[in-house]
Amino acid sequence: MNLLSYFVRSFIDWVFRRRSVGVTLIKLGLPLFGLVLLGLTIGVTIPTANGPFAFSWDTSSGGSAALSWGVFLIATLVVLLGVALIARDIRLESRKKVVVIEARGLRDWRGEPLEKAVPTSIKGQREQVMLDVRQGIVDGQIVSPDVAMRRLSGLRDDIARRCDGLDRADVSFVLGGLAPVPLLFLLGVIVDDESRTLIMDWDRKRHVWRPLDEQDDRKRFSISGLDVVTAGTPRAALCISASYDVLEVDVRLVEPSVPIVRMDLEDRTTASHWSEQKQQQLAQQFLDTVMALARQGVTEIALFLAAPASVSLRFGTVYDKRNLPGVMVNQYEQADPKKFPWAIRMPVAGLAQAELEQRYKQANIH
Repeated sequence: MNLLSYFVRSFIDWVFRRRSVGVTLIKLGLPLFGLVLLGLTIGVTIPTANGPFAFSWDTSSGGSAALSWGVFLIATLVVLLGVALIARDIRLESRKKVVVIEARGLRDWRGEPLEKAVPTSIKGQREQVMLDVRQGIVDGQIVSPDVAMRRLSGLRDDIARRCDGLDRADVSFVLGGLAPVPLLFLLGVIVDDESRTLIMDWDRKRHVWRPLDEQDDRKRFSISGLDVVTAGTPRAALCISASYDVLEVDVRLVEPSVPIVRMDLEDRTTASHWSEQKQQQLAQQFLDTVMALARQGVTEIALFLAAPASVSLRFGTVYDKRNLPGVMVNQYEQADPKKFPWAIRMPVAGLAQAELEQRYKQANIH
């Protein structure tokens, strides 16, 4: 099934590939060379009312030698121009770089690398960055999120090194991963959306990396609770249910008194995120809500996000590091008594480095 999917995708990429002007010119020039160099004689007879009209061209005869040399010269110029354009395209493409960043956070990952699934339409030299945050996992839970956070925090310098000396227009990013929501959001913040970025996601049913290529179903967030955030409120909780439900009773375990604003995706499922256009609109709703909180004076947001990996990445990429409130993204663990045992404060709103907040279990005192 995977082989068939790959064949279909490759065939579609080939059919709709961008045509090279240089190759087209060479294809036009070579037949002219053949016509001249092989010494073909062309004869055409057209019947008319005044008798047959005959036209012939013999490249070996002296009368058409000048015409033959003219065609030869034109063919030579066309082919040389085509070769020059191909050389230019190769030179331009060699300057381009595609940084493929994959975050791995599952214990038993057996999928193919994200780099192999990047569409051929994205031109440039591939450089894979693998962020393995699986160390410190016990029973499916990350017990050492500080290690994973530090590994991600070092990505900024790695990206700067890879892009040193390159024009921003020559660098593009491909993001994907299966990891805890705070780590994916942090990855998005680090990369941001100032460069060309393609976000892909893992299809759990088909076991392949996929671009967000489905149609927009026009389902959006319904937003509630903004009216309870009074002017001058310094902190608020933003609960976003884009796949599973974020329950207020769980949020109150760690945020007992702050006002709660909700964003609930209509008819949400774990597979309602495969549209690029839809995700862009959802991200705009997210930004609009955060800005509405900022206008009320909120300076820190406790974010509780239940969303597919690609949505978590996208929300991180669009979060303005300078002009939006501070944000702390919480990690949900169903088996933990606190439900949200740790969170990461993002490096935004003047915070230079990401910070980890862990909510330790209280020991029983007898």
